Amino acid sequence: MSRASHVAAFAAGVAMAAAVGVVAAPKRPEAARYRTLDTFAQTLTYVAGQYVEPVDERKLLYAAARGMLTSLDAYSSFFSPAEYRRLREDTDGEFPGVGLQLGPGGGDDAMPDARSWPIVDDVLAGSPADRAGIEVDDRILSVDGVATVTADGAAVEDERYWDGKLRGAAGSRVKVEYLRPGAPPTTVELTRAQVKVPSVAHEVLSPGIGYLSIRRFQEATAADTAAALGELARARSATVIIIDLRTDSGGLIDQAIAVADQFLDRGLIVTIRGRTAAVETHTARAGGPATGSKVIVLVNAETASAAEILAGALQDHKRATVIGMRTYGKGAIQTYFDLIDGSGLKLTTHRYITPAGHEVEGRGITPDIEVPEFEAELVVAGGTNGGAVAPGAAGNTGGSRDILDARLAEDYQLRIAYQTAQRWLGSK
Repeated sequence: MSRASHVAAFAAGVAMAAAVGVVAAPKRPEAARYRTLDTFAQTLTYVAGQYVEPVDERKLLYAAARGMLTSLDAYSSFFSPAEYRRLREDTDGEFPGVGLQLGPGGGDDAMPDARSWPIVDDVLAGSPADRAGIEVDDRILSVDGVATVTADGAAVEDERYWDGKLRGAAGSRVKVEYLRPGAPPTTVELTRAQVKVPSVAHEVLSPGIGYLSIRRFQEATAADTAAALGELARARSATVIIIDLRTDSGGLIDQAIAVADQFLDRGLIVTIRGRTAAVETHTARAGGPATGSKVIVLVNAETASAAEILAGALQDHKRATVIGMRTYGKGAIQTYFDLIDGSGLKLTTHRYITPAGHEVEGRGITPDIEVPEFEAELVVAGGTNGGAVAPGAAGNTGGSRDILDARLAEDYQLRIAYQTAQRWLGSK
């Protein structure tokens, strides 16, 4: 019997036990390990029948499943049907909604007195929200007439709840009231549509230097990366490629392997070990589109899991210089299991090892060049100097170079990566 089948049998057995108070004797030898379900079923019966207030048995079962998974490690989880559907949508990178990504509310520099209204963290390009004019940093006051905060300013629900309310069947409508700093509240009616969350972004930084950002490894990440590399090559900006994996929490392992394959001509990408003695290895195939490019990989403490597989593979094969801070250190791989009522499990089933044999779990990837997020402030006579200005930042008269300089002045790690790329090209 498979492990997924055991989980299904557990759910079915508990449901039956709740009705009759007993569990039938197991017929298969491997089921003997689950005889302690008698104790669980007895506990459930007492709680359901004797607790001082009526309780929802499904909630009890879900809570028990959550506790069981949480007791294993920091990564394994149980999800209710709604949570699991949302998780799979995020993994697919495509779902029906209005195209808003929300964050927790509160005051900031733009709106110091803001209540706990959910804040717009991102607006997907071309989405219904984008076409309606909603912008990053707008506050969501209500959804379909339901206020997001109480009269005294307390949050009714967290941002994940309201994000879920904004999702729904394509073609359905939802009213959104939002507030922008310095403007009166605005209400728009949006028609939900199928929207795609881009996992890959790219741009030309300067002749010969391209930038590739991977937010999360989703179903289309490898294909989107290949397309981005093609565009950078056509723009003659693939001599050096800066891959930004900062704050990339991981995602689909097969997509990380496929991306690594685009930069490697040969050799091991990752070794995966499970519960048994079996070892799974993945190796690169010749002919990747970026095997001739020099590569810099940007990482930070929030770079994890699949992103660490990519960074570790390129680092171990000397295909990339890794710049930034030591990564999170999540060397465990989770597998999704669908359950019969639409709920699901995310269960740690494997651990991975980099090509050079490094265990990532709890250790992370150590950068070749360690660079903090912010440049240390230099104190000078008569005042302070916030550090070196990005190359060419002074004396420009406007245009894309000014935009790049401003960006490099704000992003110290990217500035160091860019300066490294310039040196490789022999630029001043």
